[in-house]
Amino acid sequence: MINKGKEVTRSERVRLELLFGLFGTGLMAIGPRAPDLKHNLGVSNGAYGVIVSFGALGSIISLLVMGRLVHKVGILRTLYVSATTLYVLMASLPHIHTPWIYALLNVFMAISFSAHNIALHTQTLQRQDESGEMLLPRMHGAWSIGVLFTVLTALVVTSHLSFAVHIDVLVGTIWILTMFLIRSSAHTFTLKSVEAVAMEKINIARLRRIFTFDKSIIVAFALGTFMEFASVDWSTLVTNQEIGARKSISVLSYLALILGMIAGRMYFVKLIKYRSERFWIRLAALGGGGGFILFTQLAWFLAGKGSSFALPLEVLAFLFAGLGTSFMSPLFTTIANRRSSLKPSEVVSQLNLSNTIIAFGAKMFVAWVAQTASITIALLIPGIGLLLAARFAYLGNPHRLKDQKS
Repeated sequence: MINKGKEVTRSERVRLELLFGLFGTGLMAIGPRAPDLKHNLGVSNGAYGVIVSFGALGSIISLLVMGRLVHKVGILRTLYVSATTLYVLMASLPHIHTPWIYALLNVFMAISFSAHNIALHTQTLQRQDESGEMLLPRMHGAWSIGVLFTVLTALVVTSHLSFAVHIDVLVGTIWILTMFLIRSSAHTFTLKSVEAVAMEKINIARLRRIFTFDKSIIVAFALGTFMEFASVDWSTLVTNQEIGARKSISVLSYLALILGMIAGRMYFVKLIKYRSERFWIRLAALGGGGGFILFTQLAWFLAGKGSSFALPLEVLAFLFAGLGTSFMSPLFTTIANRRSSLKPSEVVSQLNLSNTIIAFGAKMFVAWVAQTASITIALLIPGIGLLLAARFAYLGNPHRLKDQKS
């Protein structure tokens, strides 16, 4: 059990950061190799979009039951089981050639992901509560660095290793390292429910009341974050299929997205010392959404003309997308918590569940447009969504945080 009142030691912090980083590396390993996955499944753009959207069903199922289960069985057991299940399923994906089997596995992967995610966040919030040290932003930064690592790895090995070898070796290594870190951190993990951070129970009856929770925040959160989800699904595919880049090079657009997100998240605390939350929400939404729409459409046009400028413009578009969406999730979550009388865990649950439901419908719509028109046209949807998030800048603090530490 955790010794209350004790500060987080450096070794404990590093181990937790490494767990988040490995989680980001493993979970996003498939993203840069989306063209290979789509080729294996032998499906159209529309069918591919529908299949990957099924993960949202797993997330909804997990949010209904997993929070309660996590603090019933403890963080340690949850991490062991969820990590093993997640990475075994991921290792099987490159070997799947039947769409309905992949869709089914995607649902179970989402359940495992949510369990692992809830467990790590519950542990972080618990230690944050006990020590008084702000830990969560550091953990999200470690997650983003893990994602960056997996993208760079894909950039190097895609031309040299098969899809199956790449994923099997990578997630196998990550599973071994994760098991080692969980075991070495076992003495710090919560073994049973801790009331201060326990995830509130969510049941079917409450689904009908989900959208009565702060409607403005729900809409703002969905508009501001959908760019991230859509880009993970489509960035490498659009660069490969419609810009004409090789599979190994098409990873650059995904890399640009992640670099933009890391930059935005790492420097946001410093930025709000100079201008208000409202200013940065408006600038990120208009600049990120506007830049993304402009450069993706221009890249598509130039690709049709055979211009060599198409690829750099596509990469630039996703850099704008990453910068624009980077701090939307943590900031709107913070604002929601500030505006609500509910417990923080309840706020997070409400936001995650409502956003998962909205994202499921939005992903289906994007898939339909990608099939009937093109991926570039479909990506106008998250671009416009990010632009519209500027309308909700009023939710942010109008004052800069002069006294906040960097």
